[in-house]
Amino acid sequence: MLDCGALALPPQAGRHVYADLGPLRARLAGLGVTDSMELEDYLSERLGAHVPGGHRFGDELGALRVRLSTGPLLGVTAEERLESLAAAEPLSLPHVAAPLADLASAFGELRPELAR
Repeated sequence: MLDCGALALPPQAGRHVYADLGPLRARLAGLGVTDSMELEDYLSERLGAHVPGGHRFGDELGALRVRLSTGPLLGVTAEERLESLAAAEPLSLPHVAAPLADLASAFGELRPELAR
């Protein structure tokens, strides 16, 4: 997310990352995304999972913020989640690497240099 220009505070604990895509406003507008409702629709469709927009949490509609769940990054089954949490290198696990690659792809498409 940060590589594409989005802003997010480093997670301390919890199950969500609250990302501010305001710095990507021009690129998102080129994709027809101009408010948090449209951002919610765009990212939910792109990622195949509901990505609530900031308007659902009290942000003004024009703020381009979303809440991304970290749960899918741990795995689908209880066994995968335990393995992810106990792994010395969780990024090497296929059930962690695949959703991270999807997330990286979706946010990579928002990189300003790709706005041609």
